[in-house]
Amino acid sequence: MAAIKTYTNSGSASGTATVSDKIANLKVNKHLIWEVVKAEQANARQGTHKTKTKAEVSGGGKKPWKQKGTGNARQGSIRSPQWRHGGIVFGPLPRSYTDNISRQKKQVGVAHILALKVQSNKIAVYDGLHLEKPSSKTAFQTLAKITEAAQFQTEGRAKKKLRASSNDARHSIAVIMAAAEFKDTKSMRNIPWVKPLNASRLAATSLYYNEGLIISKAALAELDSKFSAVL
Repeated sequence: MAAIKTYTNSGSASGTATVSDKIANLKVNKHLIWEVVKAEQANARQGTHKTKTKAEVSGGGKKPWKQKGTGNARQGSIRSPQWRHGGIVFGPLPRSYTDNISRQKKQVGVAHILALKVQSNKIAVYDGLHLEKPSSKTAFQTLAKITEAAQFQTEGRAKKKLRASSNDARHSIAVIMAAAEFKDTKSMRNIPWVKPLNASRLAATSLYYNEGLIISKAALAELDSKFSAVL
């Protein structure tokens, strides 16, 4: 069992939480992570891009000048591709970017991302906000203190001091909550550097592209049980 540091909502260390060896000692497959992230990003594309061909641009039905005798090159339409406002040759057309990937493969890929974060010491565990009503101020103060204690915001910013009440210059952080705690996302959605994630519906892209994960104790237990069964 690997130990992960836990923090109180005030940012002070409060002990450790454990994660199974299946995740902590997993040999991370970076190519699998790339496949899962690429498929998720591709499936998010609409593919509605479109340019008009010569036949689709309005106008141009009349020959601009007669075929011979003008000294100009022969032209059949002012909507030919060589004309300004003419049609586009080989332009993009609507298409599907769907990248079919099995559910099991995606789950294993997400498990590898989680293992990568564990092995890189990019995870901090906290108790959860447990707010009676939404409060962006309280959420900001709590998450800022935890990220500072876990040193998620310090890499590459040694000479740039963060202001305690500012969002400026902060790295992106993902906060993973259990389904019952996900109501706290109302307190986080106005914080630009925070990505709230539901433990039961993790997105590989959001899980991978961040400087650290803050996971509630309930969410960590849920993820540990789920991905240990998959690996």
